[in-house]
Amino acid sequence: MSKKLVTILGVTTIAIITAVYLYLGGLNSVEYSLENISDYNLVGIPFEGKAKDKAIEEAYFEAKAYIENGTISGTLALVHYNDTTLEKDEQKLFIGIKLNGGTSKVPENYERITIPARMAMRATIEAHNSVMPSPHKIEETLYQKAEELNLKLQDFTVEQYVSANLLIIDMIAK
Repeated sequence: MSKKLVTILGVTTIAIITAVYLYLGGLNSVEYSLENISDYNLVGIPFEGKAKDKAIEEAYFEAKAYIENGTISGTLALVHYNDTTLEKDEQKLFIGIKLNGGTSKVPENYERITIPARMAMRATIEAHNSVMPSPHKIEETLYQKAEELNLKLQDFTVEQYVSANLLIIDMIAK
């Protein structure tokens, strides 16, 4: 291959990768805000175990299916507890749906929980999850913003997967 052809292919490849990154929202900034909120009413499945356990993925897609087929009206949600008693490769989660309103038909294997809340530090991310900042980086920034406002935050996050390209992460104020 000639040097000119290699150069053209290299530049074209870089342009395509950059275009895909931009299309997915790679340059979109994370919006941080202090929000007045209401209690979280959730239904779903609690999980405690290995971070790579297939049960997490299964619970996620089960909840997503309940929303998509209209069985439950709400937003796909995940509560991630920062439990320091767990091993390094373990997680404690609640995987399910943040209810839009009261619902009487909760699947048999689901639990209903209410998380009391009045105020939260919120991160809003409009980008595909493949180009989003890491959850650790977002959580770190939420703690920094809360400290600037003299707020203490709970030791868990509530992630709301509004759409394929919109994620809201709340850390509730104590």
